[in-house]
Amino acid sequence: MTVEMFLEQAGIPLLIFVVCIYYAIRLLVLQDVNAIRGKDKAPVRDEKGYAMGAGKLLLFFAAATFLMGILVFINVYAAVAEIIVCIFLMGFLWKRMNRKYGA
Repeated sequence: MTVEMFLEQAGIPLLIFVVCIYYAIRLLVLQDVNAIRGKDKAPVRDEKGYAMGAGKLLLFFAAATFLMGILVFINVYAAVAEIIVCIFLMGFLWKRMNRKYGA
């Protein structure tokens, strides 16, 4: 397997993995909630709780996209099914977190 073939199949999931890790670090370490919220959004109730919750969810999604990158080489249908389930789960958990800590 060449690098070109590897990037062709798993490039997008790995790029999403890196972006999720970047924003998770900004949330968990720097507590920068404004990195993921729009400028026109109201401030959150609990900034530290929101940053911790959102950072953990982004780490979950980073792990899901990394797993998808691996599953692409085993079975494409399993990779697509896994990421769809994780997107729905993350959406549910994000709404719950936003209800608890959000504006």
